[in-house]
Amino acid sequence: MKKLIVVLMAVLCVAALAPRDLSAGVGIKGGLSLAKFSLTGEMDGAEWKYLPSWVAGAYLEFKLGFVSVQPEVLYTRMGAKIEEDIEGVPFSLKYQFDYVQVPVLLKFNVVPAGPVRPFLYAGGYGGYLLKAKGVMEGGGESDEADLTENFERFDYGVVGGLGLAFKLPGLSLSVEGRYNYGLANFVKDPLEGESGKNRSLMALVGIGF
Repeated sequence: MKKLIVVLMAVLCVAALAPRDLSAGVGIKGGLSLAKFSLTGEMDGAEWKYLPSWVAGAYLEFKLGFVSVQPEVLYTRMGAKIEEDIEGVPFSLKYQFDYVQVPVLLKFNVVPAGPVRPFLYAGGYGGYLLKAKGVMEGGGESDEADLTENFERFDYGVVGGLGLAFKLPGLSLSVEGRYNYGLANFVKDPLEGESGKNRSLMALVGIGF
């Protein structure tokens, strides 16, 4: 919670310092994510499943007609999970990577006026790994380990999505879906042919001011 408050304060301060001749807005957003690995090497054959989690943060929007530049700061979880039955006992292994992610998006407002405004966007993101852990559950027991030092701290990739904005007096509401496609290998000191890259789907709801 403290990390999220710091993120929101930073975005608000940048908005206050924005040039007055720009059409700029600020907002918050949050929602759900489904994360999964793209792996090559020893763990490529495992049946990794999507890891559900949450995402939250804030954004600025600099409007230039039907085009906007939208930097964001998000707190999000990447990772994946395996679920198996071993001799009739449910077993799961989860990898949870918590990042501060900074996407910078080029947003195309397909209909720039009116009460309902569809939009598309694409861009890139950078991320910093705050914490990584593995969680094993089975047979009524649970165990976890801190794996932060086993993985690269920095992540980057591309992102694309679409959504709808609903214009209301004094604010706007938005719903959107996006896909994050990681390009960085998060495996530290990988063997030849070994790599792991982040992927995630996000469903987000935002409030803009």
